Amino acid sequence: MKKMLRFVIPMLLVLTLVLSACAPQATPEAPAVEEPAAEEPVAEEPVAEEPAAEEAVAEEPAAEEAVAPSGTITLYTSESEDQVNEMVADFNEVYPDVQVDIFRTGTGEVTGKLQAEMEGGEIQADLMWFADLDFFRMLSEEDMLMEYSPVGAEVVEDTYHYFGNKAHEVRFIFNIVAYNTTLVDTPPTGWKDLLNPEYNGRIGMASALYSGGAFTNLGTLVNEPDMGWDFYEKLNENGVVVGRGNGGIGTSIASGEFVMGQLIDFMARDLKNNGSPVEMIWPEEGSVVIPTPVAIYKNTDNPAACEAFLDYLYSARGQALFVKQNYLSVLPDAPEPEGLVPYPEGGLKILVPPLDFIAENREELRNKYEELFGLPPEA
Repeated sequence: MKKMLRFVIPMLLVLTLVLSACAPQATPEAPAVEEPAAEEPVAEEPVAEEPAAEEAVAEEPAAEEAVAPSGTITLYTSESEDQVNEMVADFNEVYPDVQVDIFRTGTGEVTGKLQAEMEGGEIQADLMWFADLDFFRMLSEEDMLMEYSPVGAEVVEDTYHYFGNKAHEVRFIFNIVAYNTTLVDTPPTGWKDLLNPEYNGRIGMASALYSGGAFTNLGTLVNEPDMGWDFYEKLNENGVVVGRGNGGIGTSIASGEFVMGQLIDFMARDLKNNGSPVEMIWPEEGSVVIPTPVAIYKNTDNPAACEAFLDYLYSARGQALFVKQNYLSVLPDAPEPEGLVPYPEGGLKILVPPLDFIAENREELRNKYEELFGLPPEA
């Protein structure tokens, strides 16, 4: 991943300072005197008792043992339910005394719940993990996020530690085009293949009013000069079917209900690796990277358990589970997930979400999207 995406990960050099003590010099000989040696008081001098060392050891307080994190924390997340449950179960193998309560739904509903709680006086989450970097920026500006540098996170580019270590990227996901291999003879090459009239009514995408990934995709592609709102208007004309979340879209592509659609890359790999006739492409116009940070609420009652959770996510064990779940790890030189489609020759073209544009046009993006496609379907 590091090589293909051209991420530059700075390496930390650890310098060991070796201190060498100088040997004491020999005591010079005393000058000769006329008094006989027998009269020297050395033999008659009483031997001093040396209880000090033992007393010091006895009086030194014992070092306190580190107390393992415990108690309950609440996680608000838009992560796929199966994956986040598996992640929490593995976390509990390392930290068995921490109970993680999960509120899981789409990013739009997670942020709606947080906004309601903020208006009510107090956020009830201890940890937050969802796909809306602009919302995290707002929380940071309101001084609602706790600054913390997770153990092991220093090997990841500073770019992915947001707002002065108040939110952190723990793995990479992308919005891409996926298709059913039994229904498509010529694989698509980019986003505009979704406009092919041959597939009218058989293209799927998640609602940008429910899915944070879909909303990020919307804000990114609308801001691209050769895409814009024109792309979404033509999608509507081609009878695109808007589902609730990405999971349902992937299932419908696998079943053949949809020929192709917008999807998250790890979901396409997951379906493929489990035997479904699903493949994905890296769109020639660019794959949209979807920030999904993890952050700790500043007023959490259990910061130690929250820090342990973030430490786990950056640990070799946590990252290995991400790869097993078909995600791309943030750690340099981590193994690739099974079924990874090779990157295009010359490297992967990545579209980075225009954060300022999305922040300034959030309501307009939501309103115009609703005019085109309506509200997300009910669960």
